[in-house]
Amino acid sequence: MTGKNSEKNNKMEEADEFYKKGFVFGQQSDADGAIECWLKTVELNPQHFDGWYNLGNAYNIGKGDIIKAFECWNKALEIKPDNIDVLYNMGNACRENGDQVRAVKYYKRVVELSPDDHETWNNMANSYSMRGEIDQAIECWMKAVEIKPDKFETWFNLAVKYRESRKFGLALDCCKKALEINPNFRAARKLLETIRSEKKES
Repeated sequence: MTGKNSEKNNKMEEADEFYKKGFVFGQQSDADGAIECWLKTVELNPQHFDGWYNLGNAYNIGKGDIIKAFECWNKALEIKPDNIDVLYNMGNACRENGDQVRAVKYYKRVVELSPDDHETWNNMANSYSMRGEIDQAIECWMKAVEIKPDKFETWFNLAVKYRESRKFGLALDCCKKALEINPNFRAARKLLETIRSEKKES
């Protein structure tokens, strides 16, 4: 029995060594080297959450292989089903690959677990916006600025969407908010002029 425990401990230690080596390759932007090490990590220790998580990240960012990335992330979720980092990355990968329906599904899980995660509310708004679901997008951005009112980019996004919906008063208010926070924000200043002009014509 002691022998088996000793063998298991050796495997765990070896898995951790490969995990650390993988990070060195990752810092050198060597996705292949990182993947090779982290594959060895999870082979030696299939319960190595960080190994599966970072393997998924390496496949996604380093290789653009979303299928393998999701296989690894799902393995990570088997170990920690409510891990926000994994769910967030899955949402981002879906959004970046045009699958906004699945992206929203993952983002919703994140904000259920962490309601004050303003970045996730922002990204969910972007996914809704890409689907043409403007009301839902606005709702998410409003939630994001409630949590982080000094994020001028969110106010700008709201201004853009309100303008598209021809709600010029709200668009102006949001644009002014963005400029209060960042007076040098050129895009917001240009948008402000455009909204004022369109409001006069309407």
